[in-house]
Amino acid sequence: MISDRGAKIAKKYDVYWFAPGGGKDYKIKQAVPSKFLINKEGKIMWKYVGKDKTDRPSIEMMTDIIDRQIINPN
Repeated sequence: MISDRGAKIAKKYDVYWFAPGGGKDYKIKQAVPSKFLINKEGKIMWKYVGKDKTDRPSIEMMTDIIDRQIINPN
């Protein structure tokens, strides 16, 4: 988990959208809640991109993915 001030990483991974901001009629860029599992070589092994600002994978889903992708990959 990281903090992404300025949404630099969100932009790089294309996980941001325009949403209403500050109760105004204009839209601002906001990072989409996303999770990536990246291996030692920098390859994305798994990703989850939320459908809205509250959509996040469960802890059970994350631990299962980590187990299948890292701990017991075969």
